[in-house]
Amino acid sequence: MKNWKKILFLLFFVGIFCGCTTKKQEELIMVTEAGFAPYEYYQNGEIVGVDIDIAKEIAKRLDRKLVIKDISFDFLINEVKSGKADFAAAGLSVTEERKEEVDFTELYTTSNQVVVTRKDSNIKTIQDIYDKRIVTQLGTVADLYVSENLKNATLVTHKKYLSAVESVKTKKADCLILDEAPAKEIIKENPELMILDEILFQDQYGMIVKKGNTKLLNEINGVLKDLMEEGKIEEFVVKHSGVTSTKNDTGIIASLKKTFLDENRYEFFLSGLCYTIIISIFSIILGITLGISTCIIRDYRKETGRLKILSKLCDTYIYIIRGTPTLLQLMILYYIIFKSIHISPILVGILTFGINSGAYVSEIFRAGFESIDKGQREAAKTLGLSYGKTMRYILLKDALIRIFPALGNEMITLVKETSIAGYVGIVELIKAADIISSRTYDYFFPLMVSAVIYLLLTFLLSKLMKYGERKLNHVSD
Repeated sequence: MKNWKKILFLLFFVGIFCGCTTKKQEELIMVTEAGFAPYEYYQNGEIVGVDIDIAKEIAKRLDRKLVIKDISFDFLINEVKSGKADFAAAGLSVTEERKEEVDFTELYTTSNQVVVTRKDSNIKTIQDIYDKRIVTQLGTVADLYVSENLKNATLVTHKKYLSAVESVKTKKADCLILDEAPAKEIIKENPELMILDEILFQDQYGMIVKKGNTKLLNEINGVLKDLMEEGKIEEFVVKHSGVTSTKNDTGIIASLKKTFLDENRYEFFLSGLCYTIIISIFSIILGITLGISTCIIRDYRKETGRLKILSKLCDTYIYIIRGTPTLLQLMILYYIIFKSIHISPILVGILTFGINSGAYVSEIFRAGFESIDKGQREAAKTLGLSYGKTMRYILLKDALIRIFPALGNEMITLVKETSIAGYVGIVELIKAADIISSRTYDYFFPLMVSAVIYLLLTFLLSKLMKYGERKLNHVSD
């Protein structure tokens, strides 16, 4: 066993070589909006549906690992254009505007666009809708059809078609236009609604890939042709028809059961809570770090006349961040700044909310510094303290005591702002409520549960901030 070290050394390099040469299965990233049964929807915590089964066949036949991302429908094209996804499928109709931005695959299914209205409505035929208040989902072919063909009608668009359904149910709109397949699922869960007998128009769906990606386009087209010839797509449609698993039970207990227990839907809230807490904590840390840093740089410039360029950059940063919506900042960071980088949406969320909060924290600290008597700075200079020691031992502590309530308010605001993270596919609390609503066809209870969780989070944070405020005041005494 004298050569055991050489043997181990050899085995080590053999292991590295084998690990390096083992082929890792390439990912095939698909984006969709999973709230459009039977094409894509959640079941037992997993995204399933006609489009998903087709996508699984594509990945299988291309020997790639399928990764599915659930995002808002109107961001699907941006996700593909930016290269963050390989293709998208979500009941996408071919339009000239879309063809200018992305390439469409072979059309693989025909959809009938129908009108959904209340049973007690005076709308009985297609002709009755021409001067009515019509609701559609933003960016869909129904949205385009109403804009171009029903000039006398009042068009209202919603980002989620389920919120459009609520508008019809609550009489805020007269009717809804959408695909017949999901319309039938809606009718099962909402007996007060009905579908008009006539078809408004027919349409066909295709998948989309990044413009110029002819290799992937041809590969997907080849699989789609094979699936159509084999009759697989018809099988998938039959398989997912009548997918609604909820019952028309009424009452609070039944609604809570559908919201929490059926298909273990409480797991979405737990996951959403987890992501909300993670994003909030790291965003708060980043925001406070950025806020204090930019405030000190600007204060140092004011006291010494140095760091002119850096101070101007800090001023510009604060002006831009405070002057633009957080959602816009999230979109710019995800789709423009990190356009060609495969970055975790959670990290993008942390960066966005942290950078946004930093601008406000900086102004909060600036107000705290300016509220301190100037005599303290002069006394520090008399004692020979440098700017750094003055800031460390005198200004920061006094400013923190004065601004602590305002700082707590900013933290609470940040926690609530994380509710827009779902736009880039993060399943936070509001996204969790959307997912559950897409299966229960009921917005009230999922949103109320999310509201209660947010109230508990902000309540606990408020208590924590009050505890910290008492500690600071005790130290200052």
